[in-house]
Amino acid sequence: MAETKKKETSRKQEETKDAQSQDGGRTPMNVNYAIIGGVVGAGVGLLSHPGTGKKLAGSLGKSEVMRIAGNELRRTAQEFITEQAMITLRQTATGYMSKYEDGLLPFTKKKEEEEEQQEESSSTQQNDELEEIKEENKNLNERLDRIEEMLSSLVESKK
Repeated sequence: MAETKKKETSRKQEETKDAQSQDGGRTPMNVNYAIIGGVVGAGVGLLSHPGTGKKLAGSLGKSEVMRIAGNELRRTAQEFITEQAMITLRQTATGYMSKYEDGLLPFTKKKEEEEEQQEESSSTQQNDELEEIKEENKNLNERLDRIEEMLSSLVESKK
């Protein structure tokens, strides 16, 4: 039995060698690769020539098929980005909610009181800054009035 299997495998190998010798060692797959390579090479050659490349790019840009394909690609990309943003947002919100439920982010009265004190101190600082700005504005208005008076007196003296 082992001898018959060996004889069959050796016979199949001989048949394969004979078929390759008749084709010159070419298989249909090699021919397909050659055709694909030729098409790609011709396309690169056409696009690399300045005049032909510009004409081809212009005609492709004006074609309705490319416009539709571009719109479809843009729509697909927008949907993909929107979907990714939604997933990220859900994961972030879920993470925060789980931390809150686990007690890692407790909201205590102390924190609320500290926040209120900070708000009060910031509001007093804002009031102080506002008063300083009002004082500066008043001083600038007085200076402008003096400059206007000087200019009007100068104009009257020149007449």
